[in-house]
Amino acid sequence: MRANGALQVLGLLLSLARGSEVGNSQAVCPGTLNGLSVTGDAENQYQTLYKLYERCEVVMGNLEIVLTGHNADLSFLQWIREVTGYVLVAMNEFSTLPLPNLRVVRGTQVYDGKFAIFVMLNYNTNSSHALRQLRFTQLTGQFLVTPGLASQPTCDWHLPDDDPGLFTLSAPSKVPTS
Repeated sequence: MRANGALQVLGLLLSLARGSEVGNSQAVCPGTLNGLSVTGDAENQYQTLYKLYERCEVVMGNLEIVLTGHNADLSFLQWIREVTGYVLVAMNEFSTLPLPNLRVVRGTQVYDGKFAIFVMLNYNTNSSHALRQLRFTQLTGQFLVTPGLASQPTCDWHLPDDDPGLFTLSAPSKVPTS
């Protein structure tokens, strides 16, 4: 009887160590360290993002969303709750970034030596495709929004009073080319 109990405890510990359904496990995924470097086209970038972050809750490293097209279904990112490094959103054409459960960006690594969240050049000059909303509805803390970093002089970033976690970008429907 004693050996049977010891085997059950050992089995439970092994299950927890493997992250099985016993206990409350989190889906932990590796981050990337590519910066603005990309391999392939927008479809290839999307497939890479999907493979890395489908069902991911904690990104161990950086979340880099770069060169993603306007038709990309990014709903798989909705489960991400924490990023240990930085979040980079650059050179994309989608209109909304759905990270509603993101609560913490630790910034153990920072982009360009100083940014835990960096957003830039998310529009197509030949169309109306542009990033308009960052859905950071659970993210709390202090935010420094630097207008000089905006890719266009007519951008207006603000935090709405009724939803302080939702960054909104007001921009013209056709992004100016000059």
